Amino acid sequence: MNYFVKGIFYDQLIRVEKMLEVLQSPTLNSEIDKDFLGKTVDMLLELQTEMKELINSEDLDIESLAQNNIIKHNTYYERLQTIELFRYLVIINYGEPEIYFKKKVSRIYDEINCFQKTPIITTISNSESYYWALPSYDIIAVPAGEEKNLLNLPDLFHEMGHLIYNQYENYLKGTIEDNINKYYQDESKRVFYEQRPVSLIEFYREKNAWWISSWVMEFTCDLIATYLVGPAYAWTNLKLTTLSSGKNRIYHDSPSHPSDEARMRGIFYMLQKMGHLDEEKQIQESWEKFLAATNNPIPSNYMSIFPQHIIQQLADFAYDGCKSIGLVLYSDQKTKFSATITRILNSAWEKVFVSPDAYKRWESEIINELRQQI
Repeated sequence: MNYFVKGIFYDQLIRVEKMLEVLQSPTLNSEIDKDFLGKTVDMLLELQTEMKELINSEDLDIESLAQNNIIKHNTYYERLQTIELFRYLVIINYGEPEIYFKKKVSRIYDEINCFQKTPIITTISNSESYYWALPSYDIIAVPAGEEKNLLNLPDLFHEMGHLIYNQYENYLKGTIEDNINKYYQDESKRVFYEQRPVSLIEFYREKNAWWISSWVMEFTCDLIATYLVGPAYAWTNLKLTTLSSGKNRIYHDSPSHPSDEARMRGIFYMLQKMGHLDEEKQIQESWEKFLAATNNPIPSNYMSIFPQHIIQQLADFAYDGCKSIGLVLYSDQKTKFSATITRILNSAWEKVFVSPDAYKRWESEIINELRQQI
């Protein structure tokens, strides 16, 4: 048993050392963020030191400590896997698409007046994971090939929203958590007053917890993206919702995400608040026809999970919060070029509706123009 335990520790140590050799090689792309690279190397060196100390100690030779040593091995494995997935792979896969996105996001941050450090954009995501953000590492991941597309790009602003929310949470959510807690307290009281099923008490408690732990953040990131991108974000979100519709999940929620239907209501309200009444009406009509055509089932007590007044209150807080931290509303953004990137994204949706046959060529020309500009 001791030989086995010692062997798997050596295997881990060798993996760490191989990764360090790659990260300390002069062949790495020089455009990778130096602080991110340095921190990654430091984390691996720390793990290497701990592993060597354990291997050189007598603990791995003591049979009675086998269980404890296996637990340590698993703990080291989890740390190593996190470094590998969210740092090492980002660094070794850093290439031309990442450099392009770095420059594009830098321009976006200038146009929206965001003073945060430009995040690291990586194309290590896949089509299933789609876009995702890791605020603790300042990473946004997009699928490979996204540098050649425009219609999905508004969702990048949702992921930027996660980084913005991570720093300015209290400015953006206002007192919405207090409002949500009071709402569910009142709903729970109604269960007794109206002699409704007692099981609703636990149901409301669960939904209340999900609102506080995740949903406020996810709604707010949608609202930030809408504030920054305007109607294009609504169209992109509708596009993504088509994937949910085939699985009867438009009204489905999870601990990490509110339902697509509720998210669209938040986006619509924000567009109205921004003054995009004509565009909102057009998207709303398409949305209602989409809901009718897909005919996804609506769960019982659905509107008590996502009441419209709570969604609107959060949108009001997010709008005011975006203004207070200096983010520039979509309609007010300016650039030294012919159009802001957010204006280009809105034009892309307009073009694909009006001239779908000409869209491919138009998109290619616009992307080439962007490449030359940045």
